[in-house]
Amino acid sequence: MITRFSAALSSSLAQRLDDHLLRSDGQEDCCFVLWRPATGARRTTAVLVDLVLPLEGERIVHGTVDFTSAYFLRAATLAETHGCGVGLIHSHPQGRGWQLLNRVDHDAESAFAAQALTLTNQPLIGMTFAGGDAGHSARVWQKHGTQHYQPLQAESVRVVGDQLTITFNDRLLPAPTATSAQQRTLSAWGQRTQDTLARLHIGVVGTGSVGMLIVEALARTGIGRLSLFDFDTVETVNLDRLLHATARDARIRRPKVDLAAHAARRAATAPAFCVSALDASITEPDGFAAAADCDVLFSCVDRPWPRHVLNLLAYAHHIPVIDGGVSVDARGGSLRGAEWRAHVAAPGRACLECLGQYDSADVSAEREGLLEDPSYIAGLPFDHPIRRKENVFVFSASAAAAELSQFITMTAAPAGVSDTGAHLYHLTTGTLDRREEGCRSKCLFGTTLFSLGDAAPAFTGRHLAAELARDSRNDLRSRITRLVHQWRRLGS
Repeated sequence: MITRFSAALSSSLAQRLDDHLLRSDGQEDCCFVLWRPATGARRTTAVLVDLVLPLEGERIVHGTVDFTSAYFLRAATLAETHGCGVGLIHSHPQGRGWQLLNRVDHDAESAFAAQALTLTNQPLIGMTFAGGDAGHSARVWQKHGTQHYQPLQAESVRVVGDQLTITFNDRLLPAPTATSAQQRTLSAWGQRTQDTLARLHIGVVGTGSVGMLIVEALARTGIGRLSLFDFDTVETVNLDRLLHATARDARIRRPKVDLAAHAARRAATAPAFCVSALDASITEPDGFAAAADCDVLFSCVDRPWPRHVLNLLAYAHHIPVIDGGVSVDARGGSLRGAEWRAHVAAPGRACLECLGQYDSADVSAEREGLLEDPSYIAGLPFDHPIRRKENVFVFSASAAAAELSQFITMTAAPAGVSDTGAHLYHLTTGTLDRREEGCRSKCLFGTTLFSLGDAAPAFTGRHLAAELARDSRNDLRSRITRLVHQWRRLGS
């Protein structure tokens, strides 16, 4: 039984819906959609796959709109053939914001809930398009007894592409009251944008030098819900780059994710701030499931496997991923140059693999644990990204700022511009390169894996480095516990 629900669709599919549902005569219209489930740890998302537009005579428009049983059966048959569920979407031409069901709409959807489940093995999805502001609302019809079906309202519906737009269910996710601590933030982009940002559930994958700065910025901006992912430990070598880290954190081998969560709670300006810290990799099943609950993901990792998994979430689950990184040229023991980049992986934009952020050939090597083998690393070319570790706090701050700028552009669309392309900054020349084209024509993420949800291949598994890090900390805790017990016995 689904207990928390949302829906997601690409901006290209949303545009096709707009073209069909926004009639020049101002009347209501409808069509069926195909969808697939994308299951997270706590939330299930209906990822819309395609439209089933009506043929002549399959729907009747007379101010309101009706449809025939034959239209439903054709859509349900297509859904079953493609391994999808079926959904019905209709328009309220003058509506704005989240739309609740009136009695007529309720009866129209409930009449087909049982048949949808029987024919597709997935519950019926109902959606409403509000023509007044192009917002979407959704619900899932679930069985509660013999011939008894009830709708569960979604928390939100997100449209992902050049811009991220989300319609929130105000009853389930009300906009929080802005605080006096957010006055300068509100003056920059206004209440409407702040209401959107405050209700986003954002995941930060990797809480190292870049990720820690992003966590700090998001908490101070008023984001209400953060999920943090990292299995690594604070070490002395991190102290020159890791915000908030101290020598004591390194001595006690504090998990980076715990440090980040503590810092976020201190910095938060949201009135009911919630942060969760997961001591895991996103490549592990628990980490992946928690990430699938998010509306936006920040990628602050430097390994191929987690980037591969994040790529899947961006295109199969329609969760935009904001990624970036730093590359320093320190040949000969002196600084010769540095670059940092930032971009968004989302439907209609170039994916992380097409942007050259990782090589898929390295993913299998990491899954086999080879990237934890010093002899394997030593055999890689000197300039291989896996071997390059040079970085300083200043460059981390620049990369974090670049990722955050991509995030604000995507959500706030300043001056109507939501996508300025993928950015590559050059330190020595002070110049910026931009890439605005999308994926290669044969990219799997933009074609085969697109909108697959749970039907996508499982890229998760055991992660050797994560297990070793947790085991090492557990061993240290055990030794400390034993020493404490011995000291107490001696004292008594």
